[in-house]
Amino acid sequence: MAQPKRRKPPGRASEPVKEPVEPAPVVVSIARTPVWKLLEAGATVAAFLLSLGVFLLGGLQTLQGAEVVVLEPQYVYLYRDAPTPESDSLILAVEAGMINTARADYGDVAVEAFATLGGTSETEARFPYDASVEPVTHPHDEARVIDCPVDARCVTATGANPLRPGQMSLLIIERRSELLSIPGGSSRATWMSFAFGNCHGHPNTCARFSTFEGAMQELRNAPELAFEITLAFHSDGRKLLRCSLEETSESAREEFLTFLEERGWATLRCSRELQS
Repeated sequence: MAQPKRRKPPGRASEPVKEPVEPAPVVVSIARTPVWKLLEAGATVAAFLLSLGVFLLGGLQTLQGAEVVVLEPQYVYLYRDAPTPESDSLILAVEAGMINTARADYGDVAVEAFATLGGTSETEARFPYDASVEPVTHPHDEARVIDCPVDARCVTATGANPLRPGQMSLLIIERRSELLSIPGGSSRATWMSFAFGNCHGHPNTCARFSTFEGAMQELRNAPELAFEITLAFHSDGRKLLRCSLEETSESAREEFLTFLEERGWATLRCSRELQS
């Protein structure tokens, strides 16, 4: 006799088999690590210090202002100016080279300029900046006609001995004094003249420089044949130019001064040891 089939007891439906899932990798944010926070703080401090340095450098430049460098002259001219037969004077002509090493925002201007003779203090005798000049040397020619610019005064230096044809002559084209201004980051060179007859200081001392002959005697009596040019700038203070005769012997000085008297002009080459 056949056995009846047994029924399966009711139950849950069979669930599908799930594939094993791998765990997601753990991502650690470096922005949250102590090392990154330390680097971030260091970068912030570095940026702050850089900004502070730029600010302080700008403030220092503002406080310091213009920085003027003057160049020592290689030579100067001494000449006799005789505007009338009754009056004559010794004139010193110097080329002043000036450089302003500051930024373009910091210009400067010379508010005073004067010359002194070596061994004589500025309180005793100083000679203010008188005019801007252009020295021109050329062979002497009596037939030559000088065409002087309308805005200038032309001075031909004359001495005790008349020049012969072919000898070198000195022509000075003289104009009014210029304002010695130097914008930041620029340079300029100006020929300046100083008249020994225009003397400021002690009356008795200045009286000895009033004529060409008197000034020549003072050059002979000076401790050394040297000249100093003082430029007083508004921001950067005083600057000094100096030129002295290369040969320091008395015979060399006398030879130079005798030539100056005879020709009416001479070139004094400055001692190279004094060049900066």
